[in-house]
Amino acid sequence: MLLITRPLAQTRGLKILLKEASINYALFPAFEVKKNPIKAISQAYDIIIFISTNAVNYAEDYFNQLFVGTYKIFAVGPITAQRLAEKNIKVDCFPKKNASSSELLLMKECAELTRQKVLIVRGKGGSERLKNYLSKLNQVDYLEVYDRIPCEFTKLHSDSINIFMDSSKGVLMASSKENLSNTVRLLGAYNSNFLDEIKSKKMIVYSDRIKDYALKLGFINIKVTSNPSDKDLINELIQ
Repeated sequence: MLLITRPLAQTRGLKILLKEASINYALFPAFEVKKNPIKAISQAYDIIIFISTNAVNYAEDYFNQLFVGTYKIFAVGPITAQRLAEKNIKVDCFPKKNASSSELLLMKECAELTRQKVLIVRGKGGSERLKNYLSKLNQVDYLEVYDRIPCEFTKLHSDSINIFMDSSKGVLMASSKENLSNTVRLLGAYNSNFLDEIKSKKMIVYSDRIKDYALKLGFINIKVTSNPSDKDLINELIQ
């Protein structure tokens, strides 16, 4: 059984794959995603970097303002690049495996940017690593098109965690540090004994960065997917 901790609106594809693989699941959303109203984009950019699939989805209303003049598109990982491709947007640079700002900065096309106008499309808040590095030699701005709203504990959470804890093969997932942090907050507020017990269960995460964070929180049985995708998550569950 998988405890799905992502926003409810973003579970459909994963639930289909789980059903096809005959794997049970319980819904335990750690946060929800909401569109963040922004002002009109006032200038053209040389480089536009998309941080996540949410960034692509919630920026779509602004594509006509974004994609003007001569520009290149970067993505933080293969899944984000795929989402852009699905919208017929050519991606010039992205890490082929691990999705992270660190991996993107290892790529020559990104690391050697100089005197460019760079726009990072992302959610409100989050890591400053990419901007801190690129702003040394470039103009770097944010376009924060969505916001992550932490969930409050509900009957759905209560029902799901009780079902999950009754399963001898329960597996927890974490797609980001924030996702894991909010999951731990919800579990701790409900039942500290559950939180201690759940830390010994298997967890599947999408990057080494999340794994390192999970280890600091006390989780001990952590697996990292080959790629940050639902298919790779299912493959790890089956193994």
